[in-house]
Amino acid sequence: MRRILKLSLVGLSVLLLAATLLGVWYFRAKLPQRDGNLALTGLKSSVTVRYDERGVPHIRAENDSDLYRALGYVHAQDRLFQMELLRRLSRGELAEILGPKLLETDQLFRTLSIRTKADQMAAGMDRTGAPGQAMLAYLEGVNEYQRSRPAPMEFDLLGIPKRPFTPADAYSVAGYLAYTFAAAFRTEPAMTYARDKLGPDYLKVFNLDLHAEGVIKSAAATPDPGHRRLADASPRPRVPVAGGGLEEATWQQLTRLASVSGQAHALAGVPMFEGSNAWVVSGSRT
Repeated sequence: MRRILKLSLVGLSVLLLAATLLGVWYFRAKLPQRDGNLALTGLKSSVTVRYDERGVPHIRAENDSDLYRALGYVHAQDRLFQMELLRRLSRGELAEILGPKLLETDQLFRTLSIRTKADQMAAGMDRTGAPGQAMLAYLEGVNEYQRSRPAPMEFDLLGIPKRPFTPADAYSVAGYLAYTFAAAFRTEPAMTYARDKLGPDYLKVFNLDLHAEGVIKSAAATPDPGHRRLADASPRPRVPVAGGGLEEATWQQLTRLASVSGQAHALAGVPMFEGSNAWVVSGSRT
């Protein structure tokens, strides 16, 4: 009896050791490569990638093609799962991997026709010019990583097959970026309803004056001489308001769209791309 118990304990220990070693090998294979040498298909010259203390890659290349190819590779190494979610969200393909709760989200983005427009742009893109060549080199770097390295752990858990990234995917993500900047799509139904039901005075707390024709104007005082407010230089968003107000069914539909839009980011775990479009350039470069 003791012999059987001893053999069982030894067998169990061996199995635990084997499982531990297998787990270590599995997780180590998923880690990004931060040092050493790699051979990337299509490079014309050597490229160096240095990671700083924050894990940000700094790429030095002899030409633009190699630069974008290396960028695609390191981008995929750090962000492939996020990239996969972004292209699926923008193209209305999330329910395939995350289940029926994302069907409404997919319907929203397919209704916005982002994927249709992206496919059209990809079909007509100039592949010989500098922008087209840069995109193609970048995508080749992304796909080189997918071909040569194991898929991220999330791909295994969700059963996501590897699929090459295409120009249509890149244009789709750009379409999603444009969509996230369209804050009025989510806020103006609520402001229009407040104006129609409560009167325009209730909007003054937002420093906005929403008129019947749907033009939003700033209620702020005239800026100081020598300064120009950025808002004054931007086009005013418009809300289609027939007869000075929205019908009950119309604003409810708009509110529903805004609600689905907000749920999409929470369910998909994909953030909104919001922020400044400002650039800072050194005086020595201008």
